[in-house]
Amino acid sequence: MKMRSALLALLSLLATAPALAQDNYPNRPIKFVVGFAPGGGTDILARIVATPLSQRLGQPVVVDNVPGASGAIANTNVKNAAADGYTLLIGASGAMAINPAVQAKLPYDPVKDYAPITVLGTYPIVFSSKLDLPVKNARELIDRAKANPGALNYGGAGVLFQLTGELFNQQAGTSMQFVPYKGSAPAVSAILGGEIDLLVADVAPVKSLIEAKKVRPLAITSATRSKIFPDIPTLAESGLPGFKVDVFVGLFARAGTPQPVIEKLHREIAAVLAQPEVQQQIEKLGITPSGISPAETGAMLKSEIARYTAAAQRANIKID
Repeated sequence: MKMRSALLALLSLLATAPALAQDNYPNRPIKFVVGFAPGGGTDILARIVATPLSQRLGQPVVVDNVPGASGAIANTNVKNAAADGYTLLIGASGAMAINPAVQAKLPYDPVKDYAPITVLGTYPIVFSSKLDLPVKNARELIDRAKANPGALNYGGAGVLFQLTGELFNQQAGTSMQFVPYKGSAPAVSAILGGEIDLLVADVAPVKSLIEAKKVRPLAITSATRSKIFPDIPTLAESGLPGFKVDVFVGLFARAGTPQPVIEKLHREIAAVLAQPEVQQQIEKLGITPSGISPAETGAMLKSEIARYTAAAQRANIKID
């Protein structure tokens, strides 16, 4: 009888242990895994959020940079971590939506392997032209591209910008050609040197060029105008109604992480993103703070994967 009572007590303790762990969450440092080197927009955003989140949770929130393989190394790192909410992925559009759209084999599944928590922020892509291209806005660009099929080109650093241009081609009925670059710096050099007609890039590398009037901004891809560039129209108001491409930076845990942990993280991060001083820091990067729910984040991820996959298939873009 004593042995049976001890066994029952042990089973009861084991059954309540996960709940106790959730109630005490977090009781040790949390790690944000970023798939890029320090200093980039995604890294800076993660650090902006990490500091006030640490203050709210009473535990350190550290940023762990694991660059390489277009984010695949960082994603795999979190996929193989414990499902306890202490190792979290800063998952951006490239690794979470673009890679599965264009790569036949990935070491991770962005939908099955992770539990969505929230979106930290979104930012638009900017279409800019070299100064001697005789177009002043996106409407004129569309007209010129239609009148000269295949004659215009656009450059960018990666498949994200290629697919953005392809979405433009598909909706506008144009056939501009993509010129790939290994990074933002060589793409910027190309537009300044007149090697490409258009630069398709995120806000960070093009902001100083626009301010110095070294390129001509034509349009941005978000649904509404940017606070940083209020004078630049959207593509949606420039002849492509409904056009919208927002790059997202999300937060994900490993699949199987207890729902109370997910909900607490979302609640605390949403509170951080609502702080005016945090919003100001994020908006200076050209990023719009978000904080949507886990369910909304998961739905958005699936929608983005489907949209980019369809665009890649129509343009016959595939990476083995």
